Amino acid sequence: MKTLLISIFCSVIFMNNGFSQAAEEKQRLKYEAEMEQKKKEYINDFVTTLKVDDFQKEIIKQQMESYFEEFKKINLLGLQEFERRTYVQNLDDSHFSDLKAMITEDQMSKIMNALKGKWDPKEEEKKKKRKKKDKS
Repeated sequence: MKTLLISIFCSVIFMNNGFSQAAEEKQRLKYEAEMEQKKKEYINDFVTTLKVDDFQKEIIKQQMESYFEEFKKINLLGLQEFERRTYVQNLDDSHFSDLKAMITEDQMSKIMNALKGKWDPKEEEKKKKRKKKDKS
């Protein structure tokens, strides 16, 4: 009788543990999908503010998306802070080398600011409103 109760108890605990792991995995996947969507929106919003042609916009989008993927890989390596900074600096220096020939230095600095999280879409909207107001 004791062994039956112990085995039932252990079965319930293991089943409960399995369900919680499945729920955590589902929540993680949902979070990753949400973050991917936000990343795409951020990139699209940023690229629309640049004054470049459609071909250049598409290239910039692709370069930014691949940059974020490489950045994510670097963060997943579990490096110490100074090593991680070195890898990120190398990524910053080398990843956009072919793009630098296509766009101006000002546009490149805007892209780097956007990659570092220094670009604010709300600030961009304020600038547009000020320009419209000044033209009137």
